[in-house]
Amino acid sequence: MFTLGDISFYEIPNFLLITIVGMLVISILFGLLMGRFIFAPVVTFLLLAISAFILPNFYDIKYQPLLGYAGFLSVIALILSIIFWYMTRDRRKAKRMKQKELDEQKRYDNIQNQSEMESVKRHEK
Repeated sequence: MFTLGDISFYEIPNFLLITIVGMLVISILFGLLMGRFIFAPVVTFLLLAISAFILPNFYDIKYQPLLGYAGFLSVIALILSIIFWYMTRDRRKAKRMKQKELDEQKRYDNIQNQSEMESVKRHEK
């Protein structure tokens, strides 16, 4: 069995797999569900950078490769965020147009209600 310091060959792919799946989940949560596209790369980098300085305390590994891996996954998360932003821009534009139409309708209804109230007040006098 291949070992790198105290880390066995079977522990490294678990770390890589968990971080890749975690990055995908974070990107989907922040990008598609919450609409905060820049948070996914930032959170990915912060979590992996913190782990890059914590893991060397328990395993015989340097922090530089882990920090480089954190930067690499952050770039991948940024690319995913750009793709999610591009895919959802038409939906956001349609949502803004619909909200604008609803606001205009509400404003028109308020103007109509005010004019009717003024008419009623004039007839009551």
